[in-house]
Amino acid sequence: MFSLLSSESTYYNPPTPQLGKSNDLRPIFSFVLILLAFLAIFSKLFHLQIIQGPEYVKQAQENTTFILTQMAPRGIIYDREHRVLASNKQTPSIVILPSVILKRDLEKISNKLGFILNKKPEEIKEKLLKLDEDDSRPFTLQTKLSLKQVAAIYENQYELPGVTVQQQSARHYVNGTLLSHVLGYTGKISAKELETYKNKKMHDVIGKYGIEKIYDELLRGQDAYKRIRVNRIGQPIERVNLEDVASAKTRSGKDITLTIDLDLQQAAEKVLEEKGFRGAIIMIDVRSGEVLALVSKPDFDPNVFTVKIPDSMWREISTKKIFLNRAISSYPPGSIWKPVVLLAALESGAVKPREKFKVSGAFYLGRTRFGDWTNKRGVFTLQKSLAWSRDTAFYQMAQRMSDEDITKWGKMFGAGQATGLELDNESLGIVPDKEWKQKVLNSNWYPGNTLHYSIGQGYLLMTPAQAVRMTAGLANETYLPKLHLIKQIDKQLPPKVTHEPIKASSERLKIVKEGMVECVESGTCQIIKMPNLTAAGKTGSAEAPPNRKTHGWFIAYAPKENPEIAIAAFAEAAGHGGSVAAPMAKEVIKAYFEKYHGYDYEEEQKKLWKQQAERWRRKNRIKRKRKKIRIFRAKPKPTIQESPQEIDSVEN
Repeated sequence: MFSLLSSESTYYNPPTPQLGKSNDLRPIFSFVLILLAFLAIFSKLFHLQIIQGPEYVKQAQENTTFILTQMAPRGIIYDREHRVLASNKQTPSIVILPSVILKRDLEKISNKLGFILNKKPEEIKEKLLKLDEDDSRPFTLQTKLSLKQVAAIYENQYELPGVTVQQQSARHYVNGTLLSHVLGYTGKISAKELETYKNKKMHDVIGKYGIEKIYDELLRGQDAYKRIRVNRIGQPIERVNLEDVASAKTRSGKDITLTIDLDLQQAAEKVLEEKGFRGAIIMIDVRSGEVLALVSKPDFDPNVFTVKIPDSMWREISTKKIFLNRAISSYPPGSIWKPVVLLAALESGAVKPREKFKVSGAFYLGRTRFGDWTNKRGVFTLQKSLAWSRDTAFYQMAQRMSDEDITKWGKMFGAGQATGLELDNESLGIVPDKEWKQKVLNSNWYPGNTLHYSIGQGYLLMTPAQAVRMTAGLANETYLPKLHLIKQIDKQLPPKVTHEPIKASSERLKIVKEGMVECVESGTCQIIKMPNLTAAGKTGSAEAPPNRKTHGWFIAYAPKENPEIAIAAFAEAAGHGGSVAAPMAKEVIKAYFEKYHGYDYEEEQKKLWKQQAERWRRKNRIKRKRKKIRIFRAKPKPTIQESPQEIDSVEN
């Protein structure tokens, strides 16, 4: 039995598995899936922590910090003697954190700020709504806070989340209104300006007018930034040392030195202010073209514009036209144009150097009457015609000339051209002729136009700056100086100024200059005559409808020999140049020679009076002596009567 079982029974032997021959891939798929999952998680973590990590850190910081901006000080502006004209001043400002305040109750915050700042809450809310919640940079709401306002903000800081006080640099104009039309002012950049200046940012402070605007890029420095931690209501929780921030990264703007002489500027400002005229005075160095004084009235205080001003004030400012710089605005020049016309007549051969003209109250062109300012008749030389500004003499000269002759010499002396001043909105004026009239007015040029042209009327327009440049050209004889206000930028001198040549005969120029000297000595400029100081000048009175009074003009250079300065004074619709403009120029000329030559007008005047008194006494003594001699000669000789005794004695 045992054998049967052992021989006949069979056992089940499972097949031996053979590698590489199975079709079950599930373990491999599982492994791959797990590996891919780990790779995905790892890549996401890598992306979050390595690639986007800094961005998330930045966002986290911005939720608890804000960027403190320390504005770089603008460059200082000096006068020619290094006296400060525009500087910087630290002032407390109210600063808003957009990322904090826009998440709070704006209505409540606006009401509280309106009460503290004495402003309408609606205006404040409107400004706050324009801010970007994601912007971590602070927004300056108002500068120049009073101590009371600063204290009120600190007392109510828990009701004003995202509001803090920060010391900021603000522009300060040391002399107030003085030089306002030269220096200009600064202010926050507007939306329109932001479109123009691509390199600027919202809330930047830029130059808006004058030198501040023209040289804004040089005057601006490089701001410094520091991230400051704040608490849940946006208040700084660490002590900030602004000096450390400033010294670490800020870079001050470049300093600018002007050609202006503060003493002469003050003299010009004072006289124009006292007279109460709308007008301008500009004095230059005839040799270099440096502007020593430039005044325009009415003016403004640039310190006012360092903060936002109410709309009502803007409207008042607009009506007064205080931003109109009359020194570079154009007006009809009147008779100050006649020196150029006389030179044009001489150079064109229209008149001869020794020629004389009959003058009267009027000149007739056909049936048209062209009047003179006086009815006095006479026969005048060229010099006397200029000295007494006789229109009828210049009408006769104009009859012999063409409009092109006058235009040619007018342009040679700077009419219709930029003067070189580093100021914007300078008017070029108008130098009319046939071509201009046809192009602009679509009209022909008539002989009467030339007559008006010859006396500085009609379509002709000039600026006081052009007038003083023309005067400097007459003084120099050989070149027309280019005017400029910039003497130095930091320690670097600006490029050398190039002047324009004048191609005129010195003999003919001498006749014109003699007429201008005679104008001061015995003509319409006698009011500026000063003892021991000979000047050459010309008055002008230009009709300017609808004004009832004429524009008053006066130009001069001094001294007569080796001229140093030229001046132009303009009084808008104020009267005759000899009575309104010339006296103003006289005061500024006196100030120049008193400062640079030790000229003492009062002392010189006393000497003159003493000399005149001595001459008067000597003259009277001579008169008395002559009178006595005449009386003695006219008196009959007494007859001698002899007594009877004497007769008897003779007979005996």
